[in-house]
Amino acid sequence: MKVHSLKERANWYNQAFPQYAKYAWLQASPYWLWGIWSIGNNYKGSGYYGSFPPKFLDRVMSMFPDAVNILHLFSGSLDNKVKGDRFDINPDLKPDIVGDAHDLSNLVKKKYDLIIADPPYSGEDAEHYGTPMVNRNKVVEECVKILYPHGFLLWLDQTLPMYKKRELNRCISIGIERSTNHRFRQLIGWQKV
Repeated sequence: MKVHSLKERANWYNQAFPQYAKYAWLQASPYWLWGIWSIGNNYKGSGYYGSFPPKFLDRVMSMFPDAVNILHLFSGSLDNKVKGDRFDINPDLKPDIVGDAHDLSNLVKKKYDLIIADPPYSGEDAEHYGTPMVNRNKVVEECVKILYPHGFLLWLDQTLPMYKKRELNRCISIGIERSTNHRFRQLIGWQKV
């Protein structure tokens, strides 16, 4: 993946979604890409508990049209038509790779330009999925091992995991709101050093 600036990535998003200019914009400097996505009260989805908000993946991918090797970590019910490999612990969901994310680097035999992670946000969420709660810090360490240099890790969550600044440069922060009575989330992004 060619190294593009964060400003280029924000411009790609803003060009792809000009209709969102008033309520779901992105801005960037040489060091940060930030914004807010007010996704609204569209309750469509896969029907799977915790699935991505509508158009979430389209928005993310508009910033990374250059990504070739993509991993969808904690892929859940993500459709098999998405670009990239789907990784999940639940074999019933038919991911491309089945396994525990805490052991990611031993299970995945290639490197990625882009990893998009959407872990359970709480113990209650993990119960809904029928999985154990994730040790965010350990999974971030595992992701670093399978990212190409200058590759991106995007983490959708309500908690900022710990990371090593010598390995990852935090450079993306996008607040995501759906509507009333929904949790506010953040898309956190790091670039591998």
